[in-house]
Amino acid sequence: MKSLRPYIKVYSPNFVTKFICLVNYIMLYSEVMISSDLASRVHRHQLIKNEDYHAREGDLCYGCGLLLHESSSIYHCTYFRTNAEEDDCAHVLIHKTCAHLPTKLKHPSHKHELELSERPLSFPISRDKCDVCGITLKWFTYYCGFYKSEFQICLACIIPFNKITIHPPYHPHKLTFLANLATFRCDGCHEVDTDFSYMCYTCPFWIHLKCSNLPPLLSCDIHHKHPLRLTYYLPENYRRFQQSCRICRQYLRDPRDWLYHCPDCRFFAHIKCATSPPKSHGDTKYANQDYSIHKSLSGLVQLPLPEHESLLRHCIKGSTLWSKDAALTPPDQINHWSHEHKLLLKNPSVASTTSEEEIWPICNGCIESITIKDGAFYECGECDYILHGYCAHFPQEMSDRAGYRRKIVAIQPRVHDIWSCARCKGFRNGTQMRYTYEGDYAQKSTIERNFDSACVILPERIVHKAHQHKSRPNYFFRASAGENTTCSACNQTLDGFDICYACNGFECFRCIHIECALKPLRVEHRWDPHPLHLITSAEEVIDHPHEFQCEFCSEEIDTNYWFYHCSVCDLSFHFKGCIDPFPYSKVKFGASNIMLDAHQHGLSFLLNKKKHQPCHRCHKDTFGRPVLECIPCKFVQHAQPELCT
Repeated sequence: MKSLRPYIKVYSPNFVTKFICLVNYIMLYSEVMISSDLASRVHRHQLIKNEDYHAREGDLCYGCGLLLHESSSIYHCTYFRTNAEEDDCAHVLIHKTCAHLPTKLKHPSHKHELELSERPLSFPISRDKCDVCGITLKWFTYYCGFYKSEFQICLACIIPFNKITIHPPYHPHKLTFLANLATFRCDGCHEVDTDFSYMCYTCPFWIHLKCSNLPPLLSCDIHHKHPLRLTYYLPENYRRFQQSCRICRQYLRDPRDWLYHCPDCRFFAHIKCATSPPKSHGDTKYANQDYSIHKSLSGLVQLPLPEHESLLRHCIKGSTLWSKDAALTPPDQINHWSHEHKLLLKNPSVASTTSEEEIWPICNGCIESITIKDGAFYECGECDYILHGYCAHFPQEMSDRAGYRRKIVAIQPRVHDIWSCARCKGFRNGTQMRYTYEGDYAQKSTIERNFDSACVILPERIVHKAHQHKSRPNYFFRASAGENTTCSACNQTLDGFDICYACNGFECFRCIHIECALKPLRVEHRWDPHPLHLITSAEEVIDHPHEFQCEFCSEEIDTNYWFYHCSVCDLSFHFKGCIDPFPYSKVKFGASNIMLDAHQHGLSFLLNKKKHQPCHRCHKDTFGRPVLECIPCKFVQHAQPELCT
């Protein structure tokens, strides 16, 4: 065989011209049999040429995977006619062009020389997709044999076989292949890149070769439920809200951009993001692990908490605020600063039960149920006052953990005094942690903020099911909200002076309100017999192509943010405002013999479930509100004075 070097120099120096000349030259001087080097890579037997092969229905080229024409020039196995049809020898049919591909070549998309191989490769590679167009590799491929390089490229990205002109569905005119590398802005992906291309000579339409080869359906590692569909613009029914790529988390800038999406799950992805290998950001230690919560984060509080789980119990694990000796050997009785009577040590197994369900006593400190998990508790023998063991040992005074040396003092309000936590915004009537500090120099005033006992010792780091990076274990850490920061849960602006949870991920700027992070996983609503589930991504609701409409306000829900949903009844509610989990779930009712100047008898503290009972003070209806009531006198008054204003 003659040297190829002088032959190639006659032609233009661009890659495609060299490649075509190389293939044509080899075919010109080839023998009837394919070279032993290539044959050994493809098949265990020798391959011979058939200039007039009449293809059967469904015959595919073993090299490029394209259908064979009715009359084709191919190579096939020497035992093609002697072996049974089910034998693999009957299916080794290769285009003459594919059979004479060079075993090694240089391509502009990679710096090293590439080698030809069939699939699967003889050595392990973690991916099975083309690094240029992202298509799954099933046929011949060129790969880089350089140490630690896993670059692979399909034949369609090497040269567009039989596609010098195409009539694509995304453009009304014929497109012509340009056999020259060019750097330009593609009208498909809108990215500026250097590639071969297709151009329209009727109008100014120009796309990358790799974009013309994009598969209409794509299996994506990030989205396993359904294959992603290639679409040439953002569908109209998704344009009301700003959509974002679920892989890179960046907004979809132009609705005319091509993208991959799953209409059933409202999943969107840039073309480049969907076809590129997952990024590890240099942290390969966790790159190949499929986990929900990595073991290195197993000691952190994981939100949302399961039903009937105490946030305070999770927060005090490993805390230095409690004496270990007191936990191991709790005293039989104590005098607690929050109560005038002695408290006696009890075992939770003595909690009352009924035949239908267990009824556990409620702690007056954190207003959580006292279950067997909580261990021993303290109870007053003279009145209905009870504390968890860890609430009884909660410090009455503690320092601000932010490092400002300010004191936080515990206060036990009256049983009917309802207050709101400044951090989780929930109503309480349990132990109040009061944080006092001086205002700025202009105000010259003292500012007081009240916190729930669990919120005042919230952990510095948490793990939340709403946000996990696949390439590395990540968590949210407590931080001060920056200016113009938006909560990723509710889309409301974060207060610059407040504390939020922020993601520790590389180049990830997700922040969420603490009150949003503490929202329950499931809530009850009077309009639905089933519990509503917290949805942090529309992908969690399978097979829901139509929009989500809030049952309360009848407005469409922006699924980029959290909401509550019942899959059984297909009911949805906005995350804030339209659905309020029972606002008094952390208020302990049932206290009696409460004396007020407004009435001569002792009053009971309860939640009013009777309609048309006006408040004695403001004459407003008290239905569904905490009240102080004297049943014999039919006296009813709001327990919250602010409701009377």
